Amino acid sequence: MANFNKINLIIILIYFSLLFGFFYGEDSIGGAFNDYYGLAHVSEKFKLNFFYTFMNYDELGHRQSPIFYIFKSLFLNFDEHIQRIIFFHLFLLIPLFFYKCLKLIYTDAPKINLKLLATIILFFPTFRSYSIWPDPHLLGTLFFIISIYYFLKFKKKQNPFKNSLLNIFFLSTSAYCSPNFGVFALYFFINYYFKFKFSKEIILISIFNILLSIPFFLYLFVFKINFLFNVSGWDIGEDFYSIVNFSNKIIIIISLFFFYLFPFILSKKINYNFKYIIEAKKKFIVFLILFFLATYFFDFTDTYKLTNSGGGFIYNFSQMILANNFILFAVCFFTCVYLFKIFEFDKNNLLLFLVLVLSNPQNTIWQANFSPTMFFLILLMFNLNLKDEVFNLKTIYINYFYFTLYLIGSIGTKMF
Repeated sequence: MANFNKINLIIILIYFSLLFGFFYGEDSIGGAFNDYYGLAHVSEKFKLNFFYTFMNYDELGHRQSPIFYIFKSLFLNFDEHIQRIIFFHLFLLIPLFFYKCLKLIYTDAPKINLKLLATIILFFPTFRSYSIWPDPHLLGTLFFIISIYYFLKFKKKQNPFKNSLLNIFFLSTSAYCSPNFGVFALYFFINYYFKFKFSKEIILISIFNILLSIPFFLYLFVFKINFLFNVSGWDIGEDFYSIVNFSNKIIIIISLFFFYLFPFILSKKINYNFKYIIEAKKKFIVFLILFFLATYFFDFTDTYKLTNSGGGFIYNFSQMILANNFILFAVCFFTCVYLFKIFEFDKNNLLLFLVLVLSNPQNTIWQANFSPTMFFLILLMFNLNLKDEVFNLKTIYINYFYFTLYLIGSIGTKMF
């Protein structure tokens, strides 16, 4: 009971730290404040002339979905601070649903430990900044974690058809808020196909997917309000299929995977035994060739110059310490070896990784775009064969120490 009360006290203190950040105006990622006020006029335009703004949204030159700003203009006609407080508490549903997801998978782990682990999201700079300065990305993240919850219920065979439809609905809602989540429909649909085969259920799932996507494609390609490919997209259409762009994504996303996996490596709960590589020598050689090709074509310099930011923690750390990509490539090599193992273990892991790469079509790559999504995917969607005993208090406290240092470093960097 004493331990239970202690952990609940920790959770309450973490909430108050976020509340303090709200009143202090914290912006630990460094761009949330500017994005919030830089785009405040969008909601005002929808209030003043909804139809004209809706049909000419691409002329505003923003890549963000209009849904968030439409929602604010129609339903949140309050003082700005009240609006922010509403979103601030709405986004607390993200760690709540993360906890519900963890409970579905790790059924034998102590629930209080899982609650503590879920609360760690409140230390993520992206979550804190976009909770305090509301943004479409975090609203999309909320609906995305809800869609994962229903997908996990589907995998548990809890009324699978109903939960597959709920997953699709919330994923669609997520994509309308932040379009990068839409590509995950491919991953979910393939899983549904293997479950239902060619049946009445898969036909209905297909129809439901199509119906929910029609407004999006009408808006972009029939009404030609293609805000995703406007001039602020940094050559999104021209360079998306380039080898350099794909190489940048593969390397940086691998480094982000390592970044969010690292606390579990520190706690020695991840199996890094690579003897299996000897048995899969030919496949591994092909895998290594692809990795070295990605490093050969990797060139994030020009993309970084576009905004003087991006690339994630490990890319920037490598540049800061050695002024080159050596640390980045070394980290990615060992992570790549581990990824090869989990891809061999479960082909669904490879599919999920490819979808993750496709979910970031623009040239720019910010760690904020993958946070806290990457953490969710590692613990909920990638099959890493984690056992319930992974979530002991020692491992969780290592996570807290790690992400607290990251938060302090992020705040310190932006301040000085």
